Amino acid sequence: MKFSITAEREVRDETKPVSAFPGAALLPNGDILLLFSSGSAFESSDAELKAARSSDKGKNWAIEGNPADFAGAGLTTPFDAYAKPTVLPDGTIMAAGYGFFRDRPEMGLSDYAEKFGRFPRVGNFLLRSFDNGRKWTIPERIEHPYEGLELSGPVLTCRDGKLRFFAAPFVLSADLRPGYAFESGDNGHTWKESGIFFSMPGIAVWETRAAELSSGRIVLVVWAFDLNTQRSLNNYLIWSDDGGKTWSPPADTGLHGQAANFLLFGDRLAVMQARREGDTQGICANTVTFSEAGTVETGPDCWLWNVHKTAGKSGNIRQQFSSLKFGQPSVLPLEENSYLLFFWQCLGEIYSIQVKHFSIDDQDTNQQGNDGCR
Repeated sequence: MKFSITAEREVRDETKPVSAFPGAALLPNGDILLLFSSGSAFESSDAELKAARSSDKGKNWAIEGNPADFAGAGLTTPFDAYAKPTVLPDGTIMAAGYGFFRDRPEMGLSDYAEKFGRFPRVGNFLLRSFDNGRKWTIPERIEHPYEGLELSGPVLTCRDGKLRFFAAPFVLSADLRPGYAFESGDNGHTWKESGIFFSMPGIAVWETRAAELSSGRIVLVVWAFDLNTQRSLNNYLIWSDDGGKTWSPPADTGLHGQAANFLLFGDRLAVMQARREGDTQGICANTVTFSEAGTVETGPDCWLWNVHKTAGKSGNIRQQFSSLKFGQPSVLPLEENSYLLFFWQCLGEIYSIQVKHFSIDDQDTNQQGNDGCR
């Protein structure tokens, strides 16, 4: 598997220095909608959800402003917001996510966690658009009995007609904090818990991402973090063959990455990771094969993008979060063998969304470097 980067773009809200945490969707009219967070500083309390649009397959982008009236939904304090879009089968655009109630707005998130030993209270929400993202409904609260869930990936639309999302509480204590699966049979107006996908004492799971394979199997990839040792573990894969009711034991991929996502191409699956540790940092992909014994095998490293000297701080997770220099990779398929890679990157004091147009040569190769496997 070899990646060929054919074009590169940058998207950011030039009124503020931080544009981060992108999520993109291909709309029914052919436009690409990008949602991201815009703020005066990384983790600042004035972070707003912003939208950008491309009408030419990602070559050019226009910032469209804030799609959500969170005050109208009673989400104030202030409330910073992060959301990813999904296109529903009827053409509705749904953006689901979470935000922090910033009761100490003068403090960054990591500073807050350092002082109080926890993050601010979290709320979950979704909003909808019926006109390709031009206008949006007032956000709807997603109610559940748990501490606020890190709903950081897009809602998954499944072949059985249901919507699903997967998230764990965004907490720092080493108590047992399971990851929960939720489903909706009415386009997200009501949600019910359908199962627990992860439960290991002392291990937190963040940045959960989901994919449904042609077999109907739902596969999750998580950034696993040991709260006792304050160290990132290898990414885990977890899967369900019954619509999220029961889940496989976590399978260690052997891949030491952090925020991860999936790349589906043809009938093949790859895990795409933000690797911030080791000799080389960047966005790396590895093919995944499932065995009947319940294990996974991964292929060689294939770098979509790499950069040196961007490793974050070691130490506790608050310090690690505040020192991140890139993250949250995702891929949007356009047409046959044409894809867009999105992630955020910090250069100096400026955070921006990187957009890279690429194709795949799905053949074994010994080539090393920025666009090949090693």
